[in-house]
Amino acid sequence: MNSSLALAGLLLLVLAVSAKPQDASTNLRNTLMSANFTRLVEEMVKFDLADSVSKAGPKTIFAPSNQAFREMMMANRPMTNSTEAMMKLLRRSFVVSRRIMPSDITNEMVVDTISGEKLRFNIYNMVMTVNGAIMMKDPIVVKDDVIVYRLNSVILSSFTSGQNMMAVLEMNKDRFSTLIRCIQDTGLTDTLTKDGPFTLFAPTNEAFRSLPSEALARLMAAPAELKRVLSGHVTKGTYFLGALDSKDSGTDMVLPTLDGGSNKIMINGRSIKVDGTPVVTSADNIMAENGVIHAISRVLMPN
Repeated sequence: MNSSLALAGLLLLVLAVSAKPQDASTNLRNTLMSANFTRLVEEMVKFDLADSVSKAGPKTIFAPSNQAFREMMMANRPMTNSTEAMMKLLRRSFVVSRRIMPSDITNEMVVDTISGEKLRFNIYNMVMTVNGAIMMKDPIVVKDDVIVYRLNSVILSSFTSGQNMMAVLEMNKDRFSTLIRCIQDTGLTDTLTKDGPFTLFAPTNEAFRSLPSEALARLMAAPAELKRVLSGHVTKGTYFLGALDSKDSGTDMVLPTLDGGSNKIMINGRSIKVDGTPVVTSADNIMAENGVIHAISRVLMPN
């Protein structure tokens, strides 16, 4: 064989080998890096998650911005100090194994993530959220196999099938045991288990203890009155603090409640009040299959 032909053949072979397609994990990292999700990529690589979220097939990624990660670390959320918690947080809720375009999204739509947990979409006025995190309405990456939306915060809460409001309250009964007992005594268990979606402004145990003793005793002895009071804590529809706190949502919102009344949501910067009662934001957006729970520091008594 002519030596020059042999050399050319060898060169073609080398080029063919060196030009082999990149694996899916590398392609995904490159896509996210080019869209400036550098912190998300760093965390995926750090916790060896790139391969698990980059399997072949279409996918939609709900990607927290670099600023979202910085704000989470500055807030010193408990999960930021735990490797196991961070791995669960990153794995749980940002990849869906299908393409989701803006025209596909409807209010209260629920989809499964690759981890088996669920995402709920909500549309408010000028704001769209996924599990309470505000998302850009239009994707910033659109490819045949990958759609990427930017989130303004890291998704901190999600849910799985069967985690209705009563089940979630039971999971947090160290904070809500009095509320659980009141719900059971007034026959609202089925409503908060099977119906919805709802937003529950949930008084903590401390909130019940802060009631005058005679007022609490009177309520506990009058199931019909207690039911009316509790129904005033339940709003129809899912309302997340991030959406309520957005300037795009307006200053005040009035939300109908199960008792036929309404809750006035007042917003002043990062301060959120329900009928004058501050919403406890340290455990905000407690997700349930049929809505969201917000802890509040006082029982809302009807006027």
